[in-house]
Amino acid sequence: MRFIKLGLISIFFLFLVITAISLLLPSTINISRAIDISAPVDSVYANINDLSKWKNWFANYDSSQNTVSKKLSGTGASITMNKTTITITGSKPDKIQTQWVSGSKSLNGDFNIFKQDSGEHITVQWHFTQHVKWYPWEKFASIASDKIMSPGMEKSLDNLKKLVEK
Repeated sequence: MRFIKLGLISIFFLFLVITAISLLLPSTINISRAIDISAPVDSVYANINDLSKWKNWFANYDSSQNTVSKKLSGTGASITMNKTTITITGSKPDKIQTQWVSGSKSLNGDFNIFKQDSGEHITVQWHFTQHVKWYPWEKFASIASDKIMSPGMEKSLDNLKKLVEK
């Protein structure tokens, strides 16, 4: 009985230590990737703003598992791929805001388009903001978010660059 009591107290204090450590981790995670493209802003903007064109550049596009809304481009357009719904929440020539919802998880994603001084080159920045709760398992899982999302973001941006630089 004494060993069971000692074991339960040890597990409780271990949980407290892990929770205290997790409270030191940030509750907002930012993941960002950027690429320089030699193409007109209009061409890049059109390919990001129109969800029907995502199949040409988005690395995780699965045509067999998607549903596109009646509105294909601009604010209010949405696409559901597998279990993730992507909705354009704001659309301007230099910034496209999206919301990514998968189950109870939500991410805000922005595409920022910056003109370079020469006017011939632009930089496209893809930025995600994730808010996590105080739960230790969510805080520790958020550490891996960059490693999980970055390869798909980089491949998508490379595909976009190849598409618009033709």
